[in-house]
Amino acid sequence: MKFFVTGGAGFIGRHLVTSLIKDNNEVIIYEDFSNSVENNIKKICNDGALLIKGDLTDFSFLEKNLKDCDFVIHLAAKIDILESLNQPEITNKVNVQGTINVLRACIKNNIQNVIGASSAAIYGNPATIPVTEETIPNPVSPYGADKIAMEFYLRSFANAFDLNTISLRFFNVYGKGQSNAYAGVITKFLQKIKSNESLEIFGDGNNTRDYVYIEDLVNGILQAIKNIQGQKGTMYNLASGKSTSINELADLMLKISDKRLEIIHKSPRPGDLLFSEVLISKARNELKYNPQFNLESGLTKLLVEME
Repeated sequence: MKFFVTGGAGFIGRHLVTSLIKDNNEVIIYEDFSNSVENNIKKICNDGALLIKGDLTDFSFLEKNLKDCDFVIHLAAKIDILESLNQPEITNKVNVQGTINVLRACIKNNIQNVIGASSAAIYGNPATIPVTEETIPNPVSPYGADKIAMEFYLRSFANAFDLNTISLRFFNVYGKGQSNAYAGVITKFLQKIKSNESLEIFGDGNNTRDYVYIEDLVNGILQAIKNIQGQKGTMYNLASGKSTSINELADLMLKISDKRLEIIHKSPRPGDLLFSEVLISKARNELKYNPQFNLESGLTKLLVEME
C-alpha cells in the first residue's frame, strides 16, 4: 500500500513511517519542517521513504504530489497552544484550511482513505470526567477549536464524497525523539533531570494528564488503518486510560532516575487544561487498540533509550 503522511518528519510521524516501512509499504513524507528537522529523517529516507517538501496551504502542489497514493495519514499541524492564542489566524490557516486542502486533493486523486490527527485539546475543561468520544467539546484554545473543525471536515467530506475517514484524538504522547521546541512536560522534565536542575511546574501541579507511550499510539494508528473501511468521520480517543497529576509525574520521574531535585511551582499558563481523564473503551472494542505500557514502564524504557 502507498501512504502519504503529512507531518511525517515530526515526532509521531517518524515513528509511524518507520513502522509502515517495516511492513513493506511505500511512504511519501509531505513536510514543511516547521515543527521538525530534515536531518531527523535521513535514516527513514535511506530505508525507502520519499520526502516531498511542501506546504499544506499550497493546494496545487499538494494535489499534484498525492497522485497514485492509497491512504493519507494527516498529522501535520501548528501545535503550539500559545501561538494559537496569539496568532489564531495563522494556526487556523494551517490546521483547518490545510485539512480542507488535503481532503480536496484526495477527492481530485480518488483517494478513499484518510486518518486525521485530532487532540485531547478539543475537550478543554469538560463539565464531567472521564471524557468519552460523546463528551461535548469545550476547547480553551484556538488550537482545540481548530481540531474540532478538522474532525467535522473529515466527517462532512466522508458523507459528501463517500470517503472512509477517522479522527484520532491523541492525548499526551511521549517517547524517544521529541523535539525540544515542542516537547511535552515529560521531555522537559527529562532535560532538567539530566542536567540536575529544578523541575518547573506551572500551577499547583494537581492538574492531570493521560500520558501515552509512542509505541502504543503508533499501534493505535495502525489499528485504525486496518479498520477504516466504512468509517465516516468516526472519532477515537488514543490514550493510556490512566490519569496522572503533574506532581505525581514529577515524583515518579525523580524516583525512576534516582534523583533528588527541587520542584518549583510557577504561575499557571493560559490555555493549559486543568484535568484530563479519558475512557478508551471505544478504541479497545472497535479498533482492538490495546496499550501495553503504563506510565512507569514507558518512562523506564524511555530513560534507558536516552542513556
